[in-house]
Amino acid sequence: MKKLITICALFMTLAVAAQTAQEKQVLNNIAALNKAVFTDLDKRDSATLDRLLSEKVTYGHSSGLIENKQQMIRHAVSSPTTYGDFRMENATVFFEGNTAVSRHELKAKTFENGKESVLHLGVLQTWMRIGKSWRLVARQAVKLP
Repeated sequence: MKKLITICALFMTLAVAAQTAQEKQVLNNIAALNKAVFTDLDKRDSATLDRLLSEKVTYGHSSGLIENKQQMIRHAVSSPTTYGDFRMENATVFFEGNTAVSRHELKAKTFENGKESVLHLGVLQTWMRIGKSWRLVARQAVKLP
């Protein structure tokens, strides 16, 4: 009985560690995605976006605009909007099989055509494990007060 309890405890420890590793991978991918998009225009990274996005991604903006992978990458690297004081807050992730669902708040200052605005979004993302990588398959943002 003691051996069975030890084996069960070991299995549970490994399962928790694996979930923590998965959570870190997804959160790292979210940070990489944000860094590739919400940075200076000359530092935006289409190669990172290509690696992180599923071929079938549906990328929803807070304006209601929905883009596919090619549209999203083209828009992200060419948008004249620049960002400052970028922050990601209150990030959560949960898993269901090979799917991860994340939520976070995105806060930043935006600058476009000489006009400064404040950006405060609620972001929902769905990531799928494809092979050894987590890829974004869906994203939707909503404006928060």
